[in-house]
Amino acid sequence: MAEVKVGLEVHGYLNARRKLFCLCKIEKDAEPNTNICPVCTAQPGSKPMLPSKEALDRIIAIGLMLDCRINSRLLFQRKHYSWPDLPAGYQRTISGSYSFPVGVEGSFLGIGITDVHLEEDPARWEPETGFVDYNRSGYPLVEIVTKPDFTSSEQVREWVKRLVTTLSYIKAVDPEMGIKCDVNISIPPAFLRVEVKNVNSIKSIAAAIDHEAARQERIVKQGKAVGHETRAWNEQLQETIFMRRKEQAMDYMYIPEPDLPVIDVSEDYRKSIAKTLPERPHEKKERYVKKLGIDATDADVLSSDILLAELFEKVAEKIEPVLAARWLRQELLRVLHYNKKELFELELEARHIIALLRLVESRKISEETARRLLEKLAEKPFEVEEYVKKEGLAIITGSADLEKICSEVIAANEKAVQDYLKGEEKALNFIVGQVMAKTKGRADARKLRELIQARIKQAA
Repeated sequence: MAEVKVGLEVHGYLNARRKLFCLCKIEKDAEPNTNICPVCTAQPGSKPMLPSKEALDRIIAIGLMLDCRINSRLLFQRKHYSWPDLPAGYQRTISGSYSFPVGVEGSFLGIGITDVHLEEDPARWEPETGFVDYNRSGYPLVEIVTKPDFTSSEQVREWVKRLVTTLSYIKAVDPEMGIKCDVNISIPPAFLRVEVKNVNSIKSIAAAIDHEAARQERIVKQGKAVGHETRAWNEQLQETIFMRRKEQAMDYMYIPEPDLPVIDVSEDYRKSIAKTLPERPHEKKERYVKKLGIDATDADVLSSDILLAELFEKVAEKIEPVLAARWLRQELLRVLHYNKKELFELELEARHIIALLRLVESRKISEETARRLLEKLAEKPFEVEEYVKKEGLAIITGSADLEKICSEVIAANEKAVQDYLKGEEKALNFIVGQVMAKTKGRADARKLRELIQARIKQAA
């Protein structure tokens, strides 16, 4: 495939309780046209309220997480276009010809951020029926505009995944409503930008880039010029389709919003938000790998969820970090997956996992026993050490007891013994499993394996 340049315009719904310029509630499941007022339906004579402080807090936090310089003055503008979902005939946005975006000149994972700005969402329009639901009109939106620094769909896929994770750390964007991307794609020699609008999944973003780059390459090979146009991604056909010629800024007739004042962002306000921001996921991953010696894959998974990362850090204060990372990444996530639960739904606390892993670390219980206990802890927490004593789950330390059980199992499974002597490793695993079943998982698996091998060797 030819060289490609890609830039993104990432749109997400801010986590907010009310709309941007009125007091109407944000309720995703509300009946159509029930959370509306004269402002968000653009009734004659209605005026917008000052923008929601909650939305301003969120958008500034996003800008700071993306290393943007936060402008001290924010100017809303009217972006004019005619569409059935836009009751006023214009959209209020902090973008356009005369604007001061919320954040500028940022960078995230090596990709330049041109700007981060705030705008209102239009209504929801169904072209097939003509029905318009104004509940969504006025929802606060973030738009993150990148420079055309991407050079492949795979790079875009990974970057967007990590962006979503980072935004989840500060709960800035509503995860249930997802994100949408306008994807700008160009190839040499002219690098004329083609925009693919409203692509709504990471998988589709990557597919749209690959398809559109290939389409443009075919046009160039035919000796033709790529059109400067806006296209849409057709999920069923897996291809981009023509929408319209590309608009320029002048086509939107941007003017400053006369009904809203310039918003001043003081240094104290910016600093107060900056103090609330957590370490970013990629920074956590790097710290886990370099300072704690965690495997890169474990570190990647642990840092992908702030609740999981916070739990890991509490546990790793008391338990060897590599052991803690392995158990949280593999065993705890296995239990969550099996129970179809999220971490926040568990009553389980760090102290329960610390108590469990202390017993594993000191070899007082077997890992198999620990796995079963973790499954029970996920259902309802209990005091781990007391339960182990009460149920007699401590590891079998007396070699005589273990040797007796091994001898019984070896005698009862002569075929498996002969298969192992012929070189079949899985036969040894079968014998180990039988002993573990008899001891109810209370044997040390490594010691047990060595003991069984020695007993078979002696018998042979």
